[in-house]
Amino acid sequence: MRPAGALILAAGMSTRMKGFKPLLDFHGRTMIGQVIHNFQKAGAAPIILVLGYRGDDIKDSLAGGPVIFVRNENYASSQMFDSVKIGLRKAAGVCDRVLIAPCDAPLIRPEVIRRVMESEYLMARPSFQGRPGHPVLLSCSLTEQICGYRGERGLRGAMESLGIPMETIQADGPGIYLDADTPEEYLALKNLENQFTNRRKRDIVYSERY
Repeated sequence: MRPAGALILAAGMSTRMKGFKPLLDFHGRTMIGQVIHNFQKAGAAPIILVLGYRGDDIKDSLAGGPVIFVRNENYASSQMFDSVKIGLRKAAGVCDRVLIAPCDAPLIRPEVIRRVMESEYLMARPSFQGRPGHPVLLSCSLTEQICGYRGERGLRGAMESLGIPMETIQADGPGIYLDADTPEEYLALKNLENQFTNRRKRDIVYSERY
């Protein structure tokens, strides 16, 4: 499997959430801690984290972890794509390829991340039932072209503007596009994780019996 770094976007202010979502509990870890864990388990390295609002609190929660921190100083007035560009420029100096994902998508499974990392294309992303999701894989050779995009459709528009083929990797669940912008979505993610954990436990018990 070809190596790739991970670019995790965590500069937002969680305006629709009643709490600060990167640091919300997610089954014993913070949400951002779970996201980072999934990418590390998949073998992604280095992990690059774009911080903004309450960036020091996030850093303190990850103290001692192998993470590279960069800051979006204009987080209050910028868009997620601005954080993508900041992170991409950092990634271009430390790795050849990078996987991009938001900090509030803890159900992106390591096995899906690994399958995306296996792509030989300059761009790749997973899809479930026709709906694309994260992580998006980019060759760092595309950094300047992506960062030079001036359209209104963010990273997706930037990728489409290149006219380069993108590989679509079939995922086996909706976790690739589920995030937690609201308290209701946060609760739904936790419930889905409970269902996944319980199903996995049943499978283990069954395999041990038979």
